[in-house]
Amino acid sequence: MLGGFTVLDLRGTWREMGRQYGSLASESLRVMYKRAVEERILGSSGIGRDAADAVARGFYDNYPHRLKEVFAGMSQTSGLDFGSHLLLNAVEVLVANDIWARGGGPEFPAHCSGIAVWGEYSSGSLVYGRNYDYFGWFKALGEYLTVTVYHPCDGSLAAATIGYPGCVYLTTGINERGIFIALNNGEPSGGALQYHNRVPAIAELLMFLLDSPDLDQLESFFQTTRSSFAYVIGTADDQTSRCFEWPVFDVKRRLSVRRPGLMVATNHFTEPSWGLPRPDDLKFSRTRTRRQNLLNLAEHFKGSIDVPRMKKIMDTRIEDLGATSDRTVYQIIAEPGSMTVSLKIPDLTEWTDIPMRAFFEG
Repeated sequence: MLGGFTVLDLRGTWREMGRQYGSLASESLRVMYKRAVEERILGSSGIGRDAADAVARGFYDNYPHRLKEVFAGMSQTSGLDFGSHLLLNAVEVLVANDIWARGGGPEFPAHCSGIAVWGEYSSGSLVYGRNYDYFGWFKALGEYLTVTVYHPCDGSLAAATIGYPGCVYLTTGINERGIFIALNNGEPSGGALQYHNRVPAIAELLMFLLDSPDLDQLESFFQTTRSSFAYVIGTADDQTSRCFEWPVFDVKRRLSVRRPGLMVATNHFTEPSWGLPRPDDLKFSRTRTRRQNLLNLAEHFKGSIDVPRMKKIMDTRIEDLGATSDRTVYQIIAEPGSMTVSLKIPDLTEWTDIPMRAFFEG
C-alpha cells in the first residue's frame, strides 16, 4: 500500500501473474464483487444475472489469450469462481450497456478529461494530467483503486494499469519505457456504435503497452487496429504527447496542433479533417467547456506547469473554470521522465505519488 493505494507487483507467466493477483488482492476482489456486482449491477440496477453473465462472457470471449490466462489464475486463488471474475471484469461495461439499453441521454454523459504539457508550456519535463469520470457511485469504490504492474516472462515490456481490482484492461497505464496512455470516451463525435466481434479496445490498449518501446511503435498499432467503440486516446513519453481519435471505422492522429507543447483531450474529435460539427455541449457533459477551460488554464500558467501546478489544475472544478466535476471518480498525473504517477480520489484522498521506476526496475 502507498498512501492508501494498492500496488500489485506481478511476475512470471500470465497464469502465474493471475494466481499472484488473486492471492494478493483476494479481499479487495471479494469486496468489489459484493459492492459493485451484487449490490449495484444485480441489485439496484436490476440487471438480471443471465443477462449480466452473457455480457460479461461476450466481453471476455474476444480477449487475447495472454489476458485470458490472468482470469484462469485469479479464479484459482481469489476465492471467487471464474464466472464471478468475468462479471467483475465487466462492471464498467455492464453499467454502460444498461444505460444505452434504456436510451442513454443525460444519465450517461461522455466523460474524462486530459491535458499534457511540455516545451514552452512546462517548467521542465512533460506532465500529463487526467480525470477519470464515470458514475458517482464509483467514487465510493476508490479505496480499492489498484496499480497493477505486469512483468511477463514472455519478453513483453513490463506495463502497469490503473483501475479497479479485477478489471484486466487499460483505461490508464504506463510501461517501463515511460509510454503513457489515457482513454477518454469519444461518443460525441464517433457515435455509440459497438462491435462485439472485435477485441475490446481497452484490452487492446494493454497489449499496445506491452509491445511499444516508443511512440512511433505505439502509433503503428493504432494505425493497424480497428476499435470496438469510439475513443479519444491521449499518449505521451517524456518528450511529447500525441492524441488519437479512434472511432470504429478509422483512426486519425491529431495533426492540426495550434499550440506546440499542449494537448487537451475531452470527448469530441478536434482534428478538422474529419469534417464533423462541434457536438452539443450540454448533451455531452460539457465536453467543449471542459476542453476550453483546460486550454485557458494552460495559457494562464504557460511556462510554469510542473507536477504541483498540474495538481492544482486538475483540482479545479468546472464551475471554477476547470474540468473536474462530481463525476470525477479518480485523478491521475503522470511524469514519464521521472516515471512517477500521482493518484487522487476527490473527497477521499490527497494526491499520492507512486514511484513507478522502483516497480519496473525492482
